[in-house]
Amino acid sequence: MRLTDLAHDYLSAQLKPGDRALDATAGNGHDTTYMAKLVGSTGHVIAIDIQAAAIAATRARLEAANCVAQAELLIADHAQALHSLCEHYAQTVSAITFNLGYLPGSDKSIQTEPESTLAALRAASELLKPNGLLLVTAYRGHDGGQTEAGIVANWMQKIESRGWSVDSHEPVVTGDRIPPILWVARKI
Repeated sequence: MRLTDLAHDYLSAQLKPGDRALDATAGNGHDTTYMAKLVGSTGHVIAIDIQAAAIAATRARLEAANCVAQAELLIADHAQALHSLCEHYAQTVSAITFNLGYLPGSDKSIQTEPESTLAALRAASELLKPNGLLLVTAYRGHDGGQTEAGIVANWMQKIESRGWSVDSHEPVVTGDRIPPILWVARKI
C-alpha cells in the first residue's frame, strides 16, 4: 500500500462531518481535498503552502470536488501560519497532515526546511485536540530530506516519551532509492 493511501485510511478513521482539519503543506491539494470531503460542509479545512502555485492547484482541486466552501487557503510558511493559528484554534483540530520535501513538478530548490518544520510541528501539537491525529510524511531522497527526517524522528521520540502514541511506516524498496517515511502520532 502506498503511504498516501495509508495516510488517507488514517484520516478516514479519524475525521467526521463538522471536524476541523489542517494541511500544513498543501502541495497539489490531494490531502486537503480528501479531508474537505470527510469533514463535509459543516467542517473546516485550512491548507497552507509557501508557494502560490500550490495554493492555486489546491483551490482548483477543491473546486472540482465541490469542497471549496469549507476550505481556507493560506500562502505562508507553515511554521509562521501554524503559530498564528494557535491563537484561535488551539486544541480544536482533529487531524493535521504534513508532506515534507518539495512540490512535485515544481522548482525543487523550494522545499520545506528542518528548522521551520520543527517549529511547525511544535505549533501543530498545540493545535491538535486530545486524541487528535498528526500525519507526517517525509520524502528523504532529495538534498536535505534525510536531515529533515532525522529532526522529525527526534521530535517524534520526544512526544512519544510524553505519552503520545507514535508509529512509523516505510515501504520496502529495492535498489538505491531512499523511500519516504510516514509517522502517525496521536495526541494524549
